Amino acid sequence: MNNNGLIVYIIGTTAAGKTNLSLNLGIDNYEIISCDSMQIYKDANIMTAKATAEEQQIRKHHGIDLLDLDSEGFNRKQWKNITIQKIEELQSKGKIPVLVGGTHYYIESILFNQENEENQVVQEAELNLNGKEPYEYLKQIDPLATEKFHPNDHRRIKNQIKYFLSTGQLPSEQLDHHSEFCQLRSNNFLIFWPKWKKNEDLKIKVTQRIHEMLDQGGTEEILRVFERLQNNQNKVGGVLQSIGYRQFDKVYQYYKESGLQFPNVDEKFNELLKEGAEKLINDTMGYTKKQIQWIKNRILCNSKIDLIANRLFLLEFESIQTFKEQVIVPAQKIYSLFCQLFQEDKLGDELFNISQLNLQNITIITPDMIKKYKQTQNLKSRQNWKKQVCELCNKTMNGPFEIEQHFKSRFHRINLLKDEQYQKKKQKID
Repeated sequence: MNNNGLIVYIIGTTAAGKTNLSLNLGIDNYEIISCDSMQIYKDANIMTAKATAEEQQIRKHHGIDLLDLDSEGFNRKQWKNITIQKIEELQSKGKIPVLVGGTHYYIESILFNQENEENQVVQEAELNLNGKEPYEYLKQIDPLATEKFHPNDHRRIKNQIKYFLSTGQLPSEQLDHHSEFCQLRSNNFLIFWPKWKKNEDLKIKVTQRIHEMLDQGGTEEILRVFERLQNNQNKVGGVLQSIGYRQFDKVYQYYKESGLQFPNVDEKFNELLKEGAEKLINDTMGYTKKQIQWIKNRILCNSKIDLIANRLFLLEFESIQTFKEQVIVPAQKIYSLFCQLFQEDKLGDELFNISQLNLQNITIITPDMIKKYKQTQNLKSRQNWKKQVCELCNKTMNGPFEIEQHFKSRFHRINLLKDEQYQKKKQKID
């Protein structure tokens, strides 16, 4: 890939306006590449929040509808190869690729030039643990990595073993998010991060969006997708295992068993649909936490944060009504500026400092923020992966960062309050 070209990334949680922003960057010199692991499937449109036909007319989209619904075995490496080819094609035409999506695992493969990324991943059937349990085998090859996992967490432990057998790199080195594993592929990049100021407002938007999806054809799409893939439900991967479809398995099962014909459904169907929607809301909010955690781990706690800070812009907004003023307008100014700097060959220099340009009303990553992120790096360092158990919450933590986060958490505070109330009652009885 030509690492000298400018690439724009729009990252963030579900329902944070990434698509809206991508369609309104201003200068007409870019095309959009979707970075969503479910939008690659044809006929899975509504519940994956794929760009509509109208939105695709506003701005050319790539990276969607790559596979048939029943396709199997597609992985990140294949996606990366397709995307790199598309990036090179756009850049050869003088276009700027704008990568948009919430599958940050995909974005990571382009943003970072990871060591050993070309190695084939060892498959489950190829694992030879010499008769040992996965935890014991991992402990033998990398004792430090076992500090991160419970012995019964076989899936994650096996993934670490497969990583080691594929790359030769110790899992503990890969898990250390600010290690040399995450080296930037290029300095010529710009990152926008639209973000709700309040998490409760994000949940309101997620809830509203999911109900709108279901009302505007999503329910019928779910039934149609399950019908086409009903013989594939036991296979790993694909849309039936994704957020947006798997939450409605009971809906489809009841629909088939009852012989209903949509849209003629009964009360039981609607009850199951409501349960599925609630589960989808909760699962989506859980996924947004993982999306934020990726940004913190891979971006804000990256060893190159001093450089990244000059290319990353957090665009917080309060409501849909303020989105244009707080996100789109500043993003347009920044995008125009970066296009100019790139043309003048001033962007790739590591000495480039965005704070010297005196951007008004635009938030940048400050030295104080960087200091905080570096402190977080040290707390998360694999050298500090020492387990501690909170008996009150029955939770095992690894290292000072997780320990600090847990004791600050609402979950721990609630259990602490319950314990205090229990102790008071016990004293009265005694």
